[in-house]
Amino acid sequence: MRPIQPRDGTRTGAGEADALVPVLQHEGSAPDPVALSTWHLALASSTAVEVPHDLFGLWVFPTSGGAVLLGPSALAQDHVPVPIPAPRLLQDDLYRLEEILRRAQYASVIAVPIRQETRDVGVMLLGSFTRAAFGPAQAVALYRLAGSLAPTMNELAASMPAVAAHAALEPKMSGEELPEHLARAACDSASGPDLVRRVSGVLYALIPHDRLEILVPGAAVNSFVALSGAPTRRRWSSAGGRPEAYADIVSRFGEQETLLVEDLAQLESGSEWPVGGGPGPVLPARSLLGARLTVAGQCAGYLLLGSVAHDAYRPEDEDILALAGLILAPRVAALRTPEAGMRTEPVTPQELPLVRAADVLASTGHLGQGLAGFAAELGQLLPHQGISLHLRRGEEEVIALDPEAPRPFADLPPIPVAEFEGADLLSGEREWLVRSLDEAEEVMVPLRVAGRTVGTLGVRSTGFASPRIAAAIARQFADVLAPHLELLRRGAAAGPGFPRRVNMVETE
Repeated sequence: MRPIQPRDGTRTGAGEADALVPVLQHEGSAPDPVALSTWHLALASSTAVEVPHDLFGLWVFPTSGGAVLLGPSALAQDHVPVPIPAPRLLQDDLYRLEEILRRAQYASVIAVPIRQETRDVGVMLLGSFTRAAFGPAQAVALYRLAGSLAPTMNELAASMPAVAAHAALEPKMSGEELPEHLARAACDSASGPDLVRRVSGVLYALIPHDRLEILVPGAAVNSFVALSGAPTRRRWSSAGGRPEAYADIVSRFGEQETLLVEDLAQLESGSEWPVGGGPGPVLPARSLLGARLTVAGQCAGYLLLGSVAHDAYRPEDEDILALAGLILAPRVAALRTPEAGMRTEPVTPQELPLVRAADVLASTGHLGQGLAGFAAELGQLLPHQGISLHLRRGEEEVIALDPEAPRPFADLPPIPVAEFEGADLLSGEREWLVRSLDEAEEVMVPLRVAGRTVGTLGVRSTGFASPRIAAAIARQFADVLAPHLELLRRGAAAGPGFPRRVNMVETE
């Protein structure tokens, strides 16, 4: 962790903290992350009058478990291991939390629990670069503040079940930052439940929801397995357990890649999808947003968001979720392999290299290593001597990316599309082509993302028994690779400030 720079701003009296609490949520809907962030900033400025500080960290403990960072958002990058109350924080827990800031060179640190009756619903962590900044008077003021915040934090804790297990709520997330955060979630997730938790935390700031689920096809026809590990039946009302409406929801997709339902209560089967939580009864979803997850032309699963509020989502949210599905699909496909322990249909020997290729790309943070693993799996079905990659740079130029030693886009010379042998693939005039090389030939196929060609994949060999069959195999692998290379393209277009994790290219 690095020290966070002091804020600037007007400071008001700490006694006004309860008056600064805004309407953080509408009835039946999840908290607004922007309102939460604004409230945290106002609260920090208010507190600073009586208790000057350089850092004011605030976490809420949702009733369903976990800890959610309300602010400052910069702390999210440090993944602070906040202790979870059981049902209260012990003094040793507070000491360990304080020690994190001390190691970050804060001279004074204090952690104060926010207690509602018998349970801790949140914790404050303050740091100052001034020695002895938090004496008895300051401690009394902070415990008084914690008491005034307890009712509000208790309401937040009860209304945030969908993101309960996340380390941070990211109110400053933008559409430009989304690919990097989702790619990191896909790479770092260790299991299906971990992936669901991480993705929910990332998407929540852009598309608030009460539950996120990722479904994969089950062993039986028209059955689905939830990657979150949630049982297929749960108690959601006095009527007892009923099956979750996965099959009914999936049937609504039809041929569409995304789905927006304003009122899910109209399901023909009469079943409902429980998404609410907290100490009260579990509530059914009323609004639903979904995206189909596709890898190599095959459906790998479905990404679903649910809200207990009616008409919670807009058409523009479909575009965001479609992008999320594009990035997450390879990782979800990898989690369906027998090695991952999913209860799903067996993977055939012909499909396994393709699934492993998706897995290595989704779980490898360095592009060179990912491409090496990808090429090795491609070689299981299509023996070759090497692969080539060309990506669009704008509409009139392409660049050649060396799979064995990828370099940043800025270092690669542009090639006019008119001089590129794969121009017909970029324009969509051809589905595949073969070009002659010295003592070899190369099958080239398009790299497509959401129906648009972003580049080409070439597979080189001394000779293919059937170029048409070779092209068919190469296209399956190209569909797996294309989303990852599209992230590279977007990162390069965003400029040098784009997170390096997305670029996955080691620079000197």
